[in-house]
Amino acid sequence: MDSQNGDVRCWVFGSSKPLSESDPVLRGRLDRFFSQWQSHGEAVSGRWRILDDRFLVVLREPEGAEVSGCSIDSMVGEVKQLERELDSRLLDSSRIFYRAADGAVESVNRLEFKALAAAGKVAPDTEVFDTTLTSLADLRPGIFSKPMKDSWHLRLYEQAVKQPR
Repeated sequence: MDSQNGDVRCWVFGSSKPLSESDPVLRGRLDRFFSQWQSHGEAVSGRWRILDDRFLVVLREPEGAEVSGCSIDSMVGEVKQLERELDSRLLDSSRIFYRAADGAVESVNRLEFKALAAAGKVAPDTEVFDTTLTSLADLRPGIFSKPMKDSWHLRLYEQAVKQPR
């Protein structure tokens, strides 16, 4: 997802299940949507990628029309449809994404994350991901992914390890 322009707008949708760029449902729906994405009657130039088998990243390229509420809503509508077709949660902002010991990115809710912390299965050095970023330039280690000790996730971890068992 490299680009010369760090101001490229992006949206990151974390999936509760692994994703594959070769999935025909995913590819068909997104390719079709991006071939006709518009904002106020003008074509929006966009593309998508899957990162770490968990993150659907949508980009609005600088050469296309600017996006507005309606064009963003139409893109989110496509993501909602994908949720149903893939039986995966993509719009759940309460999910936490972390890199497991085997290198795979996993998705859990906050209670599950606290249980992992209490069991010692995640630690301050565990890599966690921030799906709230909005700029392509931020899709890099240190911003998109970072050790938990450098992230807001550390508060959840500390709460979990301090609780009596």
